[in-house]
Parts: sequence; structure tokens; C-alpha cells
Amino acid sequence: MRKAALLLPLLLSGCGGYYSVRVPYNLPDMPGAASARPALSSLYLKVVTAPPEPDNALGALAGALMNRQGPEFRPSELGRQAAKALNRPGARVCAWRVDKTGGEDPFTAGLKPAGLLKVEALPPSVSSKKEERSTVYYNKKKQAQTVKNKVWAYSASLYAKVALYALPAMEELDSWSDTFSFTEDRLDNSKDAGDWYADNEGKLYSALTARLTGRYAGRPVERVRPLFAVKKDKESEEALKLAQRNSWNQAEEVWARRAKAAGGWRDHLGLAVAAELKKDYASAGEHYRLAQAAGGSDKDARFVRWAEIFRDLEIFSSTAAAGRCGGEWFGRRTALLPFTDQTTSLDGPPLVRGLVYESLKAAGYDLVPLEETDETLRRRGFSDGGQLAAAKPADIAAWLGADRLIYCDISDFGEIMAGVYNRRMVKGSARIWEAGAGELSFEESVVKVKTPKSFAAGLFTQLAKGLAERIKNKPLAYESALFARQLTENLPNLSK
Repeated sequence: MRKAALLLPLLLSGCGGYYSVRVPYNLPDMPGAASARPALSSLYLKVVTAPPEPDNALGALAGALMNRQGPEFRPSELGRQAAKALNRPGARVCAWRVDKTGGEDPFTAGLKPAGLLKVEALPPSVSSKKEERSTVYYNKKKQAQTVKNKVWAYSASLYAKVALYALPAMEELDSWSDTFSFTEDRLDNSKDAGDWYADNEGKLYSALTARLTGRYAGRPVERVRPLFAVKKDKESEEALKLAQRNSWNQAEEVWARRAKAAGGWRDHLGLAVAAELKKDYASAGEHYRLAQAAGGSDKDARFVRWAEIFRDLEIFSSTAAAGRCGGEWFGRRTALLPFTDQTTSLDGPPLVRGLVYESLKAAGYDLVPLEETDETLRRRGFSDGGQLAAAKPADIAAWLGADRLIYCDISDFGEIMAGVYNRRMVKGSARIWEAGAGELSFEESVVKVKTPKSFAAGLFTQLAKGLAERIKNKPLAYESALFARQLTENLPNLSK
């Protein structure tokens, strides 16, 4: 096709006045792109991944001692990057989330998207192993010499299964799967495989999002559209020259006047190309059809790629269904209530609540300020999250002027230090109440286990870190932030 486009000017070099116009497009690389256009213009992206394994202290210790904890997989980062990459001409993601259950999605009705893009991603596989590499070079006598080197080969791979559905019927429009990999040779194994993966995680995600973008939002391409002038017709030739000088408005005036006066098919072709450049696909299609019908067996008309033109226009003229996808969901006033607490930590749960609030705010939620929530509840006699069970959710929502309430219970917040064994954990559950929509609950946990090689150094590092966190009144700061992020990724996040 590319070669044909380049040869077209040569073939037409003797066919009267001729000028080729390059029209830029982002064309999706998927079957049935035109029919999928409405779904792609109002898309809900869901990253489906396996739930974390049940927490087991003995198993965590054994895994840490054997260095088999594996890399930290961040499906929320994959969802965020994919949504951002797909928001371009040809597609629009209104919301994304991480689904750890794989069941029926409880948020589709509230978001009201036209399409669902489901990305099932397995936790990445990461390895580092010693391998031998051979390099061949030629000496001064042009004799081949082979040098063997020992290197450490680091590799990471991510398997993803992707499906696109039209909603609300859940009609499958497209599906495929692939494994995305990245490798690097290093001179030694001083880098932990998990740390190496953390440094290169973005490369795997970029490969996957590039594939998603090319298939659904489209890759940049240029289409060649021809323009013709009638031989020895000064007005027609002048219109062609105006187009060559990029004076499209003036050229259109000439073509429109001639077309109205029963001009030839070349005038309609000129109007069609001008409209296509302005992305007025409806007008372009109308003039292309008139030009094709009037062109008939004209030798110049035979060089116009009518089928390609109408296929391109069909993709971009398909009815868009963006509407207010996600607008109603994110527009609901949401209150994050004081957390209930089953732990002995005084600073932990309030810290986690503040982090969850900021995470929800970043995710696009319209939130009642925490101070306003707490003050309103205190005036009603509720000073602690554990007391809220005595009030009806509808009453609490009315007091706060909220449409949605988020309850949270912190069940575990602490650290265990025993020699080289350091276990830091934040566990909890969340419950969402919404007027007229019932309740939804889910659990989340963050457990980090470390086993330093040196007993003395490990113990000192643990004590120093714990002391610094207590001084700042921010115990388990990293784990709390991670818990807040993971809690929020269970909910729809606004695509930005």
C-alpha cells in the first residue's frame, strides 16, 4: 500500500493537473474498527489480577529467608498508564480500576460506559541467572577470534489477556493475548532481581500500553488523496494551485461555485478532500460519493482509492457514545468516615485515613473535607468511628450532605521485629454505602517481610527506621501509603 501511494504521482504525471494531499489519521489496528468505535469512545478499563495469597507468617518468613518473595506487582500503575495512553483521538477512557475478584463488576451501572476493556495480567515473572556470552571479532590478520564472557542475565515477562466488550450486552468485539518481556545483561548479580524489576517495570508497561494504543486508539498514518484539475480550464487549474499553496478556503469557494453550477466530479473531489482535512467526515463522505458517482469511467477517477476512503470515513464517522460516562459516578459527594480501629496504635489509623482521603481525591472523587465530616459528626455525638454503627447510613449522609459514604476498619497495624525477621503490616476492610444502590465491601492488606543478611545491621536499621517514624508520628508510613493506594484502586479511578 505504501509503495502504491508513492507510485501514484508517477502514474498520473501525464494526466492533466494533479496534486496529491496527505491526510493524517490515527487508525486502529483491529478487526471491525468501525463497529467498535462507539465502545472505544466511552471506555471503562479494568485490570484484572489474582488476589494476594492469604497472609501466613511462617510462609512469609520462609519466603524471605529463601529470597522468594518475588517482585512487587503494581496493577494500578498499569491501569493508570494504559488509561492515559488510550485517551487520544480514536478512544476515550472515562475510568479505570483494579479487580482482584474477576467476578461481575459492581460499578458498570454507575459509570455507564459504552465499552469495557478488560486486561487480565498475571504477576510478572522475574529471574537472574549466570550465562556465557560469545563475541566474535577479527584480528589484524582478519582471523576470527571468539571471546567468552560470563554475564548475569536479568529478565522480566508479563503475560496479559485482553478483551474488548460492547456494553450493556457484553458483546465481545475483540480478544487477544501476548507476553511482554524485557532483558538486560549485567556484569554481576549485585542487583536484587526484585529491585531490578522495580527499575524496569515501566518498560514492560510501556510495551503493553503501546500495543493497546495501536490496536484501539490507532497509530499515526498518512492517507494520500488526489486532486485533479480539468485540462485547459483556467478556473479549475487555479483552484488546484490554491490547494497546493494551502489556501484551502479560497480553493473551496471555487470548487463550491463550480459544483453548484453542475461542475464535474473533480470539483466534488476537491470539496471532499478539503472537508476531510477539517475532520468534517459527514460532508467529506457526501462529496466523495457524488464524485465517485459522477466520475464513472473517467481515467483519472480510476486512480482514486474509493474503498479505502469510505472505510476510513466509516471508522471516524461512527456514532460516538461518550456522553457523560463516569460523570454521575465521580460527581456524587463522598464522605470518608472516621475509621474503626481494632489495633493498639494511636497514630496509625488516623494516618491511614488521611492517606486514603488524598488517594481518593487524586482518583477524582468529590469529597467532603475530613474536618467538616468530623465536626458535623461530633455535633451529633459521634467522636469515634466505632460509634457510627449506631446511626443509619442514610441519616449520616443527610447530616453530611453526601450521596456516598465510605466506612473503613483497620484490623491490624503493627510491626514485628525478631532478629533478622522484620514484618510490617497494615490490614483492613472498606464498606461503601450509596443512596439507592446498597452496599459494597472489600478487604485489603499490606504485609512486608524483610530479612537482612547481617543480624546487627538489620536490627540497627529496623530500630532506626521505627524511631524516625515515631518521632514524625508516621508509623509504617510506606506500608500505610501502599494500603491507601491499594484500597483506592479497588474503586473506579477517573482517567486523566
